Amino acid sequence: MTKAQNSKDTFVRVPLWWIEQVTKATRSPQVFVAIWLLHLAWQAKSMTFPLPNDKLAKRAADRRMKRRALANLEKAGLIAVDRCHGKSPIVTLVVV
Repeated sequence: MTKAQNSKDTFVRVPLWWIEQVTKATRSPQVFVAIWLLHLAWQAKSMTFPLPNDKLAKRAADRRMKRRALANLEKAGLIAVDRCHGKSPIVTLVVV
């Protein structure tokens, strides 16, 4: 295994309360959204999962921030989003 492959497989455990504090301190709620997506994928045991507003809004990002974060992550090629009016978007993490 090469060094580049090994670094892709490196994981870190970070408590969500700490990420919430980092989000507030750095005024970067989109970072929280990205990390929350990883958490939801782990929780769902799937790379595809719904992203409702409620839990995210309680943490660090309202629906407008969620929409901006999803658009930016999608533009960067990190996620794919299936949107259906009136329903939670379905997010798929893109693995490169």
